[in-house]
Amino acid sequence: MSEQEIREGMLLAVWDEPPLDFDPDTLIRRVEQKKSRRRALVAVGVATAMIAVVSFSLPGLLTRGDQDVQLATDAPASASTAPSEHPARKASRIGDQLVGSLGSRMRNFKDLYASFTPGRNPYPPNPTQAPPEWSEKVSDYSGFVYFYDDLGPTALRVMVSTSSFSTTSFCSGASYCKETPQPDGSVVTEAEYLQGSPDVQAAEVARKFESGLVVRIGSYAYNPSNNLGPRQTVPVRVGVLTDLVTEPGIRWE
Repeated sequence: MSEQEIREGMLLAVWDEPPLDFDPDTLIRRVEQKKSRRRALVAVGVATAMIAVVSFSLPGLLTRGDQDVQLATDAPASASTAPSEHPARKASRIGDQLVGSLGSRMRNFKDLYASFTPGRNPYPPNPTQAPPEWSEKVSDYSGFVYFYDDLGPTALRVMVSTSSFSTTSFCSGASYCKETPQPDGSVVTEAEYLQGSPDVQAAEVARKFESGLVVRIGSYAYNPSNNLGPRQTVPVRVGVLTDLVTEPGIRWE
């Protein structure tokens, strides 16, 4: 028998015996430590599961009022109401929009611009009186959209007010008068006046909103800003005036 075979046989004979430094107390302590670790892991797992269950169950335990309060707290703050537009800025904005709308429809008009003042002053202003100052409470204003056409300078008269409006009075003496309800609830009234002439001498369109606001735009056979410049007929007919008063891009209110 060789030396290698003798060595392997001796190893097989003692393979299941404990080493010479074997300590039974050490082995028992290791077993106890493993048991303690296993119990700790089990306890952590149970606690985690309970937290998950409570988290999913908590919304259902809230009363309706508690849920509303929580939603109100979690919801982002709504945008604050936009401040009201200053009358001077509003008049300037509407004037610019009217100029743009009229210029796009009447390509032969030149040098268009608008000027509005507070209050209800549909006729040429008195040059000796200073215009009233703007006030945050002013809701009425009037003015003119100036332009040059082939015959010379003239203007459209614009009035925006909360005064009462009577269709009967508006159509009185008109050779043509028509009411047309709008999708937003407002009503547009068109009228043309001959005033004893074979040609239209005045064309006016009024739009009354449900809020009571009334917008009126007029075109005349003269310059309404100074009562000068007589002409045969109006420079703008009711069709264009209606387009102006119903222009989607103009926010009158």
